[in-house]
Amino acid sequence: MAKRRRPRVVAPALFDLEPESPKQEAPAPPIDTGPSASFPKDADQFVDQLMYSLTAPFIGYPGWGDDSQFWEPHKTKVTMERMLHHQEIHRGKLAGEYETMLYLSSASLAAPMSHDWGQVYFYLFTRAMPEQAKVIGNEVTELDPAQKNDLARLRRWIFRQQMEHLKAKRKAAENGTPAPAPEQVEQPKMF
Repeated sequence: MAKRRRPRVVAPALFDLEPESPKQEAPAPPIDTGPSASFPKDADQFVDQLMYSLTAPFIGYPGWGDDSQFWEPHKTKVTMERMLHHQEIHRGKLAGEYETMLYLSSASLAAPMSHDWGQVYFYLFTRAMPEQAKVIGNEVTELDPAQKNDLARLRRWIFRQQMEHLKAKRKAAENGTPAPAPEQVEQPKMF
């Protein structure tokens, strides 16, 4: 009896981020470091930032990073990072570095990363866990300009997905309807 071969399954490419539009957003204003710098000027803005920190969904690669067991050990650290870096996150409209590292980790379970995305991952890993990076001998402390650009675009993409979910949830609450189930988002490609 001939053994049936399983069809080869190729994972979809992971991070084909659309190029930035020619008109760039204005650069973020300088960060105020005075005594009241950690509090937004507007009460609604403060509530939005707090709600993001506490309730924004964790974005992971479908099938790997959408499992609650993947996120469970990291929830506290992600929430603390969101609260500690809320100004950078909201001014730059960027997801946190630790959250982005976890997204890349979940994506790497679906398909191998390219060299550049591997460098981005190890850069974030080195920043989040410097002792472990040193132990395994894979410290990446600098990225080239293209890698920095890719990292920024990925962080913006994750933040956008989170904000779209929070807006839909808020709108549903205002209308008195049940919150929509999280949508399966189109994942950017990695190669």
